[in-house]
Formats: sequence, C-alpha cells, structure tokens
Amino acid sequence: MNSAKILLLLTLFGLIFISAQDTRVKADSESSSTYMGDTCRSWNDAERLKNTPAIIVGRLQKFTPWEKGKGAGHMFWQYEIQLADSTSIPVVNTDKSDGESIPFDEYLNSDVMIYGTVYYGIIIGDSNPEHQSMTGYRIDAGGIDFLPGYEPQKSIDTCRIFSDLEANANKKIIASGKLQKYEPPRDGSKLGNDQVWDYVLEMPDGYILPILKTTANLEPESFINRNVFIFGFLKHGIIFGSENTANLVGYGLDPFEIKVNEKGNTAPFNEYKIKIDLSQFNDEGYRVYPNGEKSSAHYEFCIPAVDSLLAEVKAIDPEAAEMKGSKGRSGCSDKEWLVISSTRKPGFIDIIKRTAELKYIRKITETFWE
Repeated sequence: MNSAKILLLLTLFGLIFISAQDTRVKADSESSSTYMGDTCRSWNDAERLKNTPAIIVGRLQKFTPWEKGKGAGHMFWQYEIQLADSTSIPVVNTDKSDGESIPFDEYLNSDVMIYGTVYYGIIIGDSNPEHQSMTGYRIDAGGIDFLPGYEPQKSIDTCRIFSDLEANANKKIIASGKLQKYEPPRDGSKLGNDQVWDYVLEMPDGYILPILKTTANLEPESFINRNVFIFGFLKHGIIFGSENTANLVGYGLDPFEIKVNEKGNTAPFNEYKIKIDLSQFNDEGYRVYPNGEKSSAHYEFCIPAVDSLLAEVKAIDPEAAEMKGSKGRSGCSDKEWLVISSTRKPGFIDIIKRTAELKYIRKITETFWE
C-alpha cells in the first residue's frame, strides 16, 4: 500500500495510532500494513473485499442465531458486527492462542473499527463433502478500537422503574426485577397469540420489560420467578415487527449476564424515584461531610401542568416552587411544569418520600445551578 493511500485513510478517520504497548490494536509497522486496508461498511463492501485485509466499521454486538437455514438457533459465535445497512457478520479473534487478546466485551454495543480480514469460505464444518458445512462471511479480527468521535459509555445505571429506562435508552444498564416466562396476551392486540419473547422482567414498579434475546450460556430458566439483576443493553425502538409492518415501539433488554438479587427489593418502589442518596442528609435537610461541614441542596421534578396537582404537591411541601416553561435537568415536557424545592427544612426525608408517592412524579433529582 502506498503512502498516499495510508495518509488518505488517516485523514478520513482522524485516527491517532495507538502505542505499541496497547495490545488491543496492533500498531507496529507489520500490522499497520496488514490492516490499514480498504473500509468495509456494508454487505456490498464485504462482497467486494472478501479474503482481503480491511477496516470493518459498525456496531459490535452479541451474535444473534439465525432463525432459518443451516445452523438455525445455534450459537456458533459470541460476537457479530452490524454494518451500516443493518446486515451482520460474525466476528472472531484471529489470534486464538489465548482467546482473550481482544477484549470484545469492553466494546459491546459500541461503534467500532475492527482491523482484520473479511474472510469468505467455509465458516461451519470443514471441506469434507460428506460433512455438513456452510460457506459464508466472517470477520477475522486482529485488533479493535472505538470509532473516532464515538463516546463510550462511562457509567452503568441500575434501572428499577420506568423513568430509569427513559433516561437510559440504547445504553448498557443493570435492570432489577423478577424474571418470568412470557405469556402472550391473547387479546387481539399486535402481540396476539405469538410467543414473541421467551422471558420478561417485572420491575419493582410493575413495568414489564421484554427480554429480546438470550445466549446459550445464560440459562435463564434457572432464574424464573426469582429477583435478579440483569446486565444488558437496553434497546428503545421497534422491538416487534419492522418499519413496514405492524410493529411495536418500546423498550427491550438484550441480556449479557444474569445474577440473583439476594436481598430482593428492599425499598418501596416509590423510593426508587428518588435519585438522591438520602443517607447523606440528616433530618434537617443538611448533607453532612466527614469533616463535620454540612450544606443543603435543591431538588427538582416534573408534574403535569395542572393547578390541582400543583396544589397537591404544595400540601406536602409548602416550599415547593413551580417554574412554568422551564424544562430543567429533569427534561419536563411542554405539558409539564418544573418544580424545585430545598432540602433545608425539618422533616425533609419524610417530605421527599411522601412527594415520591405521587403517581404522576417520575423521578426526583438534585438540582445543579449553572
């Protein structure tokens, strides 16, 4: 590959070479000449670049078993990359000596660049004509990195109520609830009588979160009717059907790991609406620090833009003040009012808990003045 082409690719991606000490993406001269090839972003690119070193750009995700044909329902691979045209190709590590030289888990559900080869050939079975085999495409990865400009998720939120899901759409989360078998509604709705999902998670506030797909190593059957934590990717969008058919838009969880919640739901679900650590405050509403200093804070929430509901809030907390027309950090809609109050008052903890019991309040968060 000539130097002009390498320069063009570096300009296109805004790529900064990773040091030779980084084992995730090989940056020595040999690997650069091997993997700094053409860019694969679609199925057409894959066909054009078969058995050629390339930079494969897309979203890394857990492999989804095929529904039809050879190998249907089998988990042949752990990972796949979804290209820009929504097609997916299995991904494996070229260096199988240790099986861990590329930490794929750290890049799950992220926009990535894979330095590797677009392999085309026998991907299931072997060349013996008497054996079952399958010819197709596979990405043999030699290195991986986040796509330049992509911001990897830095923290994982624990979701216990519906408003937590709203704040974490299309992110990795830990979902808390009771894992159950899915039962079709059989009520003439879009879901009808079909077994659309195998499992659902009943969250502490009663919201039912569909489990979109599972992998063979999870064994969700052993967790049925148990309180669990599920680490996974929360999808928001079409979770049943497709754009041009009858479909259902909502939230669904792709699980990576399931663990038993030994303590269960230890707090009333209304208190999960409170996104402030109340253990930091005394009953007078002051946050107490280890050095003895203390300070108060403000908190906020949204309510429907209805005078009677505002009066209900103020009956609990006379100091609550509405800010009509302001969205705040809570992101109030055009049909809601932002309400702000201070922690500095006697009985603060009881007041904020009683406020959280109001059904129309989704969450209560701390206010940070700018």
